[in-house]
Amino acid sequence: MTKKTDQPQSTESIENANSSKTVVSSTEAINKDLTIATNDFENLTEDYKMSVEKNTINPEDIHYVVGVGASAGGLEALQQMVANLPTNTGMSFVIAQHLSPSYKSMMVDLLKKDSTIPVVPAKHQASLQPDTIYVCPPNYNIEINHNDQIILTAASQEKQQSPRPSVDLLFESIAVAKKENAIGIVLSGTGSDGARGIRAIKGEGGFGIAQDPNAAKYNGMPNSAINSGNIDLILNAQEIGLELKNILKFPRAHNYSFEETAISRDNYNHIMGLVKKHFNVDFTLYKETTILRRIERRMTTLKIPKIEDYLSYSMDNAKEIELLFNDFLIGVTAFFRDNRAFESLHTHLQHYLVNKSSKVFRAWIPGCSTGEEAYSIAILLNEVIGPAIDEYKIQIFATDIDKNAIEFARNGVYPESALQNMPDLYKRKYFTLHNDHYEVIKPIKANLIFSVHNLINDPPFLRLDLLSCRNLLIYFNLELQRQLIPIFHYALNPKGLLFLGQSESIGVFHEQFRSASRSGKVYEAVFLGKKHAPLRNVSYQDIEDYIDPVQAKNDDMKVGRATKPTFEITLQDLITEKLNQEFFKYVIVLNENLDIIFNKGQNPLLVRPDGQPSNNIYKNLHPTLTIDLRAAMHSLELQDVQSIKTPYQRLEIGNNSFYARINLLRIEERPRLGALFLLLCQIDEEMDIPRSMDSNAGEERFSKEQERQLMKAKEQLQSVIEELETSNEEMQSMNEELQSSNEELQSSNEELETTNEELQSTNEELQTAYAELRVAYEDKEAQQSKLEQLTRDLVQSNQRLREAEFLGKIGAFNWDINSRKLNWTTGASHLFEIDDENFSPSYEAFIGLAHSEDRAKLEKYIHELLEGKSLKPLVYRVQKSSSKNTIWIEFDAVVSFNDLKQANKQTS
Repeated sequence: MTKKTDQPQSTESIENANSSKTVVSSTEAINKDLTIATNDFENLTEDYKMSVEKNTINPEDIHYVVGVGASAGGLEALQQMVANLPTNTGMSFVIAQHLSPSYKSMMVDLLKKDSTIPVVPAKHQASLQPDTIYVCPPNYNIEINHNDQIILTAASQEKQQSPRPSVDLLFESIAVAKKENAIGIVLSGTGSDGARGIRAIKGEGGFGIAQDPNAAKYNGMPNSAINSGNIDLILNAQEIGLELKNILKFPRAHNYSFEETAISRDNYNHIMGLVKKHFNVDFTLYKETTILRRIERRMTTLKIPKIEDYLSYSMDNAKEIELLFNDFLIGVTAFFRDNRAFESLHTHLQHYLVNKSSKVFRAWIPGCSTGEEAYSIAILLNEVIGPAIDEYKIQIFATDIDKNAIEFARNGVYPESALQNMPDLYKRKYFTLHNDHYEVIKPIKANLIFSVHNLINDPPFLRLDLLSCRNLLIYFNLELQRQLIPIFHYALNPKGLLFLGQSESIGVFHEQFRSASRSGKVYEAVFLGKKHAPLRNVSYQDIEDYIDPVQAKNDDMKVGRATKPTFEITLQDLITEKLNQEFFKYVIVLNENLDIIFNKGQNPLLVRPDGQPSNNIYKNLHPTLTIDLRAAMHSLELQDVQSIKTPYQRLEIGNNSFYARINLLRIEERPRLGALFLLLCQIDEEMDIPRSMDSNAGEERFSKEQERQLMKAKEQLQSVIEELETSNEEMQSMNEELQSSNEELQSSNEELETTNEELQSTNEELQTAYAELRVAYEDKEAQQSKLEQLTRDLVQSNQRLREAEFLGKIGAFNWDINSRKLNWTTGASHLFEIDDENFSPSYEAFIGLAHSEDRAKLEKYIHELLEGKSLKPLVYRVQKSSSKNTIWIEFDAVVSFNDLKQANKQTS
């Protein structure tokens, strides 16, 4: 049984082994580096075992799931691995071994003999148990869900293009379900199955292990996984068990923060500086939890428990910086990820293209990784435009900082597992099958331009109709997100579409974008007048490239520090500081939405309102001053002035009475900031208010105050009237639009009612037709069943006839006299010892079988039968052709006559 299964795999393995020779050199280089790294730190084993920090997770609380993929030659590697597995790790092992669909697998029985832990066949919806090995049955795909349950899916024969079970599908499901507690192991086999799945595991923070290609019987699968750059350890099969135990024991943090990990801020900055120095990419604005997790995983791989030791090792080994950099870049992507979001984008793209005047469409997909998202956008756009696609000039820019990912995306070749969730229509329409991989068709490729691009530093692509940045912003901190959203707005055309991931949003930039679909995360760029390029401040907490502290100190002593201030600069600073203290105690800055974006001093005129918090100045300013501020704002808009002062108002603040007014100033519009307003709040006591020195000052002061209040009321009333008139005109226009919309809705409602009635009528007709078809189908089934029964009865009757002829040594034939054709029964052939394949029955052949001396007698007998004479049976001799023996035959026949008394058929 083994030979029947291994033979086709061996042939395939030999072919793929030949094709993999081209990557041997690069694989051996990676192999050598990782082997050196492992050997260099064997002396740290004791420190590693003693490192148990108070902030680490108890290994007993973690449930790791280990996916194992193998193909040709994998049985031997599996036996070596399971024979050396620890018995108390609590890990669950799931094996996906490529097998022939028709082969009855003996894998469980073969592994049981050597395994240190139980080996059982995988069953659908079975819960994973610790310290147990599960083996996938042939012709099934196996996956793991979030409840640690096994999901088995029967492989369709029509769609089966790649080996089953799919190792990629297993690894990807474990990555999604277990995150950083996922481990993928790639053993001997041909092809590249498992390389994509290892990438998914690494993207979620798990570990990737590959069998040493030099020790593997077939190195295709291990080489593919290693060349992807996502393998942490390269080991012999028998060494894997020990490393799994080491991974389990390595101290890991509950929460990835500087307080919870052994990584200090200084050491973190030094490592970031090394990465920036080698690759010119600053990761300080990435989320620290993600970066800390990646650093800790590299420390686990190298068995280095102390961050100081890891920093020293990184400084001495540039290869480690490259591996860490590759870890930072791992992204998780898929074709048409989140179908509902793409359905929403489909709808909004249709609406956008209907209103678009030109035939040029530009899109940008930053952080495209291996290209699945970019090709999904291109396919969706092709579906939206339809047959008119040739009339459009389409440019889709797909960018990433990962050169290897860009090269992979540019090729556009993917395994079948990558297209698992893609509609079959798209798969057939936009991909061509080559061996067990799918390649994107050339018309789609022609629309995409892949290039290396740093979203943080490099300038954006402009005049875009669509910008898709999905599941990238979640890796950036809030500071970087707030830098990028205005850049996206600047890059998009007015009403251009921004497509974000489900966990992402535009944040506070509601002025720049309007939400087109909340569930689909589709936003529309709002036109804000003339655009200004957003100012880039790449990092407010930027770090210097790593410098040796001792060397830096010596350099400072040699160079010295620049002496700065002169007397004039110091005097100017003193004057400015004094003015701020005495005359500009309370300053408020507003944006164009009149929201407070800056406040100086403990301003008594600001009152926090009840209810939901708001930064709007009218809701936070003292109520007595809000009317004056509205009037001043209105005057500032109508008049070509830069500042306006409001009159003094008497206020009761606490137990004291004060006079306050506002100086409103317009600030010149700046890029990124928009229109800004400056409020200088002036608060004076009553005795500081300027008054007349006349003896009748009291009466005159009271009269002027009344006049001032009256004029102020008139101005405010006029301002309110003007605003109301404007609002009234807008309301009338809106009312007309609503009436028009209402009429359209009523018309649409009537059409829908008519359509509904037609649909109901059609539905009734369909139900009637269905009932009739059902009856006809049941009749047909009954007839089919009856026909099958008659067929079985006929077969049984024929069988009985053959058996009766054999036992009774009899035979029969029918002779069609007009065509002179004879039909023999099996009994007749057996009786005359005739080979049916070489003998053609006919009247002449039948006469020829008789003995030469009896042929005349036989012909005479048949002639008399045809004349209607009733004769007794004829006995004559037959000489068998094979044995040359002579036998006696008793011949009897019945002749059928037509209406003209002519013989037409004889049954003998």
